[in-house]
Amino acid sequence: MSLRVGSTRQGARGLIANPDFRRVWAAGGVTGMVRWLDMLVLTLFARDLAEAAGFVALAFLVRMAPRLLFGMFVGALADRFNRKKIWISSLLILSVMYFALTAYVMVEGIDFWLLLGFVFVAGTVWSVEFPTRRAMIADVVPPHQVGRAVGLDWSTDSIVRIPGPLIGAGLLQELGAEWAYLFTACAFIVSAAIASTLSYRRPLRSGDDASGFAEVARETWRDIREGFSYIRRSELLLGTLGVTLAFNLLFPAYNAALPDIGQELLGVDKLRIGALEALVGAGSFFSALVIAGWSSWGQSGRIYYAGTAWFILCVTGMVLSPWYPLSMLISFCMGFGFSAFAIMQTALLVTRTPAEMRGRVMGVLSMVIGMGPVTGLQVFFMFEWFGIQGGVISVVIEAIGLMLLVILFWPVVIKRLQGSDPKVAAAFAPQRAR
Repeated sequence: MSLRVGSTRQGARGLIANPDFRRVWAAGGVTGMVRWLDMLVLTLFARDLAEAAGFVALAFLVRMAPRLLFGMFVGALADRFNRKKIWISSLLILSVMYFALTAYVMVEGIDFWLLLGFVFVAGTVWSVEFPTRRAMIADVVPPHQVGRAVGLDWSTDSIVRIPGPLIGAGLLQELGAEWAYLFTACAFIVSAAIASTLSYRRPLRSGDDASGFAEVARETWRDIREGFSYIRRSELLLGTLGVTLAFNLLFPAYNAALPDIGQELLGVDKLRIGALEALVGAGSFFSALVIAGWSSWGQSGRIYYAGTAWFILCVTGMVLSPWYPLSMLISFCMGFGFSAFAIMQTALLVTRTPAEMRGRVMGVLSMVIGMGPVTGLQVFFMFEWFGIQGGVISVVIEAIGLMLLVILFWPVVIKRLQGSDPKVAAAFAPQRAR
């Protein structure tokens, strides 16, 4: 064990010594913190503005819909153009938008439907940031360090999930939503400033000499088709995306229910709800350390699948828990599943994809993530018909059904990589697009 932990620490030091990775990593830590802050503030603020918990699920649907609508297109553009420029532009646009929202809330106030309009536009820009930065992680480190770089990035995301919800809930409860949004806008400025110092050269690829709008459009659509074709030929990638869909069916439903779980079922205030989310971050960080020290790439699919199943179990426990201390413990344990899912999701996709295809593959991932919140439409009615507990449990059953379908159609996800098994080895081996 000590050898593995020691090698992990040495690897982490080597990554941080890489100035390009250090900048991508640091800027991602800032945006990760405000992403968790923004997500919790959206649930709590939308619940204050709306009449029922179902409307909070609708807010999540609107926020994530751009990933479904534009995710693949954004991924193709990230492969064709300079990812650094796209990334920085998205951060600056988000900063301007949140400054504008801050001013509007301070001066005019805002209603639920106007907030939804802002959430959709902001979600569109968020859909640019996600696949672009994640693809850049693999661009700025040597191929043999990609897995460790993804793990370190997600470990950091777990750490910043601790202060993010606490800051958001504290500002919302004590000062108002406008101060939470002002904090978010300033954080995007900081992230963009860090990203601007990155020395980045995009990977060369065929077709870079395309010029003119019509030709670029044709090339982009061709890229999108190639991206889907590439994924369709890999059972491992298909199974990974299937588990992603199961997770993202449940995750937005749970987050939409969280304000009512805290305020109605547990009888706590916004700050203590933020503490529950922070505990998920603490559990995620602890789990990330364990994964880094003990796992091998042959076990990646198993860890990914088991982590998602554990997350589903913990969500079930959260909606049934009658006591806040028990909910705190479950939240911490929920972080184990979340971390295993998040680390292995990106690692499996990025490490099994050549550089020239990563943007498109991450774009498909973004699109699949965007498909999950479509359950906001059903949860809107489920919360009204079955209550908070019944509504979430209904989505739990759907997620379990999807997980079983993944085993049925793409069992390679839960198989251990064995050199003697050519089918499994081929599924884990890097592939090249035709």
